Amino acid sequence: MFISDKNLLVVGVDHGFCLMKTPHHIFENGVHPLGGESTLPTNTLEYNGEYFKVGEGRLPMMDVKTSDDNYFRLTLAAIAKEMDVYHQKHCEVILAVGLPFSRFAREKEDFRKYLLREGEICFRFGGKEYGITIQDVYVFPQCYAAIVDRLREYGKETLVVDIGSKTIDVIHTKNYVPVESDSTSIAEAMIQCMAGIKNEVYQNCNRRINEDAIQRIVMGEETTLPDECKRFVELGLSRFANNVEAKLSEQGFDLDMIPVIYLGGGVVVMKQYGSRRGDNIFYIDDVRANAKGFEYLAKQKLKC
Repeated sequence: MFISDKNLLVVGVDHGFCLMKTPHHIFENGVHPLGGESTLPTNTLEYNGEYFKVGEGRLPMMDVKTSDDNYFRLTLAAIAKEMDVYHQKHCEVILAVGLPFSRFAREKEDFRKYLLREGEICFRFGGKEYGITIQDVYVFPQCYAAIVDRLREYGKETLVVDIGSKTIDVIHTKNYVPVESDSTSIAEAMIQCMAGIKNEVYQNCNRRINEDAIQRIVMGEETTLPDECKRFVELGLSRFANNVEAKLSEQGFDLDMIPVIYLGGGVVVMKQYGSRRGDNIFYIDDVRANAKGFEYLAKQKLKC
């Protein structure tokens, strides 16, 4: 969101372990240093005299996103993409970002300090020059942010399940407010699911498949995989979806009674392969929902 009279851009950014999301864009979270200027400017970031390919491939899994500057470089790319939406080259920026509910309190301030850099930041991305000043960083709980503006559509009590690349975030709401003691993160999600499926296909079919092939099956698209391989992929996806449902039941939730809202990168898996069906099961397909929610909450905070 751009506020023209203040020359202020509010940018919601969802820093995923696989994909980066903004309200208008989705791109991979790969960051690769270059020895010098790139032959092609596409996805090339020039910052502090260094060159990087940003948005191609995936970063190695890490426990803490603040351990190096890669997620800040990804943030610059995200800001540039949103600036292009509003035809801006120089502006003040407020970043609206998120953390899992269960780690929110202990990581919030570190993540804010990591992203809040002082002074004007000048960089080039995709062959274009940008100048920004990060005025502030707002940090919100992800998963809840994705549905906060629409909770009343589902009822006073809901179970919100955000299936990401590394974790599954679960938030239980009562009277439209999260119950912190019932909200948690499950350290098993789509990256682990994909790795297990690839291994099972190799063990049983002696074929190596990539995640793109699995994603095509998830989306119901045509694939050249042999039927035997496809069967093991679908068995793995069904097993993952059933395991998610089992873990939610183990937490004490009756999935036949409470409204369950699935979102995140794994939402299509739950829609296609989950065993639970009913008027109380909902799916939010937009993987940018958290980024849009961060922006919405920032607007509320700014009262604009």
